[in-house]
Amino acid sequence: MQINKVYGFMFWAAVLMVLLLSLIPLSAPQLSVFNWQDKLHHFLAYGFLCFLAIKVYGDSIALWKIAIALMFFGLGIELAQSLTDYRLGEAKDLLANTLGILSVIFLNLILRKVSE
Repeated sequence: MQINKVYGFMFWAAVLMVLLLSLIPLSAPQLSVFNWQDKLHHFLAYGFLCFLAIKVYGDSIALWKIAIALMFFGLGIELAQSLTDYRLGEAKDLLANTLGILSVIFLNLILRKVSE
């Protein structure tokens, strides 16, 4: 039970961190090693959020509901970014978020099937 509280803290801290980092103004140009680096960051961040959400809520909430909630969270952030004059909401970011979420969901389903 104690480990679940740790995952819960990590999940909500990560949600807050993603929210803050998504909405603060970018003060310096971002160093890009390759073209789709930003999309990889979105994929990994939302995959990690999904992993943590499954650890915390996976026994009580259906995986598809976790996925939908995180997708709407990402959509909300992209919409909020589009309302600022210093950030851009991008459909490709939303796609990367969704692919990160779905990858973790499918990996979780495969691991559950293997462990049966």
